[in-house]
Amino acid sequence: MTHRTSRLETGYRKYCGLLFGALALIIVACVLFAGDGIGLSNNGDFGRVMAASSLGFGDTLPSHTYVDTFRITLSHDSALENVASILFGTEGLSRYPSVHVLLVRISVVLNLVLNKLLGLPMDTYHITVLGAMYTLLYAVGIGLLLSQFRLRRLWQDFLVKAAALLVLCDIGYVAYFNSFYGEAPEHIALVYCAAMLIRVFTRTPTAWDGVWCAVAAAAYGWAKFFNIPIACLMVLVMEGIVLIRLKKKRVLAFGGAALALLLAVWSVVPSWMDIETNYNAVFYGIVRNVDEDTAKQYLADLGLPEELSDYRDTNYYLDGLLPSLEERGLRDEAESVTKLELIRFYLTHPGRLLEQVEITALHCGMVRPYYLANCGQGHPLMTYSGRMSLWSTLRDALALDTVGGNLAVTAAFTLLAAAAFRKRLRPVFLVLLLLALWGALAYSYLLPVMLNGEGDFSKHMFAYIELLDLVLLACLALALDRAGKVRPGGVLCPAVGGVLVLVLVLPALSGQIRTLWRSSQSHAQLESGAYVTLGSHEGAALTWLVTGQEGDQFTLLCQDTSLVLPFDDSGENDWQDSSLRAWLNGDFLDGFSPSEQSLLAVQDHQVILPDHLRSQAETGYLDFGCSHIAMLADRGWERTFQITLEDTVTLPDIHLIASLARDGHNIAGADYWLDTPYCPSSNLVRYAAPDGHIYFGAAEAARTVRPVVEISGAEVTGGDGSLGNPFTLG
Repeated sequence: MTHRTSRLETGYRKYCGLLFGALALIIVACVLFAGDGIGLSNNGDFGRVMAASSLGFGDTLPSHTYVDTFRITLSHDSALENVASILFGTEGLSRYPSVHVLLVRISVVLNLVLNKLLGLPMDTYHITVLGAMYTLLYAVGIGLLLSQFRLRRLWQDFLVKAAALLVLCDIGYVAYFNSFYGEAPEHIALVYCAAMLIRVFTRTPTAWDGVWCAVAAAAYGWAKFFNIPIACLMVLVMEGIVLIRLKKKRVLAFGGAALALLLAVWSVVPSWMDIETNYNAVFYGIVRNVDEDTAKQYLADLGLPEELSDYRDTNYYLDGLLPSLEERGLRDEAESVTKLELIRFYLTHPGRLLEQVEITALHCGMVRPYYLANCGQGHPLMTYSGRMSLWSTLRDALALDTVGGNLAVTAAFTLLAAAAFRKRLRPVFLVLLLLALWGALAYSYLLPVMLNGEGDFSKHMFAYIELLDLVLLACLALALDRAGKVRPGGVLCPAVGGVLVLVLVLPALSGQIRTLWRSSQSHAQLESGAYVTLGSHEGAALTWLVTGQEGDQFTLLCQDTSLVLPFDDSGENDWQDSSLRAWLNGDFLDGFSPSEQSLLAVQDHQVILPDHLRSQAETGYLDFGCSHIAMLADRGWERTFQITLEDTVTLPDIHLIASLARDGHNIAGADYWLDTPYCPSSNLVRYAAPDGHIYFGAAEAARTVRPVVEISGAEVTGGDGSLGNPFTLG
């Protein structure tokens, strides 16, 4: 038995890279291609890649749904000329000179080959070919990464590498493969960088290791221009380790070539990127959610006219923005800020930087972007897939959306690395390695909000999130590997890992405990936080939470989740004419007795209008950009295009939900409708999800309905106001 175990362990140690690479290939293939294929929908960024890759959308421009099929532009009669034009043509490259374009072009040629072999129309492009390419590259990268280290005990080694598969094969990462977003090659290249860093760090490197370190780092920076400074840092660290350990100066040539390439790419980054991101950094960042006087002061500090304060909370992509700026003669000033001036502003306004650091942390929990759909035709718009989403779900529940949680991960790795490598490395090398890591994390954490505001925040935090996930996996490996060794490492490392787990888990648990405690509290009178029973649905009494009070009038939010209906049967996102509004203010009221109906007050209901109905607005002038972070979701709502309606029963609006979230109420639960449209669309409506975030989905989809009413003149006749024993009213 011992001999068999020894042979099993020997085989595992020898072939674990192949094993886990094959498992990664199977998992990712199942996530992306099993049943209805999934990927990511376009939010406007596809165009720049497609224009440089001889691709077009075809008859329709897909929006809010994943699309697999596109059209290839074949400009020549000869197949060879078409292939040469696709691979080596310069059209569109100046707008987006990314290595991602080269990979997409290769996938276009592979599509042509497959079309010829299978007898398909030659101009048909399936993005799954690109996804398959990325899947193969990724599986090899994961196999390479997991073969570069081994833990002392077999169960420890297997546990860490299984955890790596769980994290790295999560849908939040791999859904990018079936898309034209540059995050796909960026993430794959980072896995190769991690593999090469471990390789040159743990064994004597070869000259070829120096080559592959340079290639991996260059690909990482070239895939997403924002990452070029991090990639340059990677080149210096990895090639420096190779140079010191190999003692061959020719390694300098590899690093020099990679740095030269990265700097050359940096020098040709299109100017339109700076214009758009710098605008967002000011108006969707620096003056985001500040009052008018503060906005004017900040703009003056940037050397911009005070009149631009009217554009706070706007981003560069809003319809009508540029014509408005041009009409007022303010466009040149609005686009004049440089990145150096943005950095100088934050360095001279540390208070504002601290506020932005805290807001950034709130966006560090979720891996996948909330505004990109996973599923295609046959599903309602903005449908997400739950395949292989355990890590992204768990990650979102941990305290990784807090400044403290993120600092805890970095601090834990620092302690673990010091304990593990203090005898293997000279102190100066260990310090330099840690400084490089801290620099990469700080850059990818701070720079997105400083240089781009909150525009596309979910995707712009991707570089930081993937780096931190690798650090988390390293913490797991170091904590387990040192367990059981002689003191102090054998005690210190597991203890550090245990403390990190507690720091990340306890805030979520305490939030759940606090919610249960608040709901069980009794109340002496009708007040905010108390529960009441009022009305019924299908014979069952309805329970309501008192969410606000103004004089003797109280706002109630229904706590039951048994009501499930579409927002509008015809798929429109206009509350005024929705079928749900008609039902709530009609048949739903039949569940209330005459005496209960006498308590209901008619509400002056302010409703945010979708863009196509803004001509009906009675107040407001601002397009509504809603964050998926509940406590931030209502910023700027009072200045949006709105109309006031008279309703007895409404749905929760974005301001109510955000206020409840800020007050510490648990707004999670079943998906439930808000009355707030996703303004750029005519058929998407905001809803609160079980994870406590705000999403938007198709109006014709059935979701939970949590009505809102206002009551006045009510007297408590029984109960203690807790969830278990709510007040009865008379």
